[in-house]
Amino acid sequence: MTDELPPNDPLLGVVGALREGTAPRHGLVDRTRRRARRARLRARLSTAAGTLAIALVAVVLLRPREAAAGQITFALNAPASSGVSLVGDFTEWETDRVRLTPAGGDRWEVTLQLPPGRYRFAYVTDGGEWLPDPDAAPVPDDFGRPTSVLTVPTP
Repeated sequence: MTDELPPNDPLLGVVGALREGTAPRHGLVDRTRRRARRARLRARLSTAAGTLAIALVAVVLLRPREAAAGQITFALNAPASSGVSLVGDFTEWETDRVRLTPAGGDRWEVTLQLPPGRYRFAYVTDGGEWLPDPDAAPVPDDFGRPTSVLTVPTP
C-alpha cells in the first residue's frame, strides 16, 4: 500500500486546495478577537458568580441561628412584677398555663412554638394587670381589656 493517491482520485483536488491555502475572510481576525474577549469575560463573570455563590452560602451557614419557623419569643419589661403570665387564643386565655421567666432586670420572657396563623394575646402580671405587647399591634378584647395581635407566617 502506498501513501500516494491515484491521479484521478477526487480527494486529490481537496488536498491541493488545502495545500494552497486561502486568504482569511474579511474581518475574520476581528471577529475571532471579539469572540475571545467575550469568552474571557464570560469566564471572569462565571468565576465571580461562583465566588459570590460560595460567599452567600458561607454567610447563611455562619450567621447566628435565628429561632426556628413558628418559634416566637414573647418578652415584656415589667418593673416591680413578681411574675408574668402569657394568655391568648393559644392558651384559652388561662393565666396559669404559660409563665414567663425572669431574663434579667425587669425583663420577662418565654419562647413558644406556634403554628402559622393569627393570634390575640396579652400579658397578665401576678397583680392581675393586663398588658398588651408594646411591639405588637394593639386591639381590645371582647371585655375591653388591652390585647395584642400576632401573625405567625407560613414558612
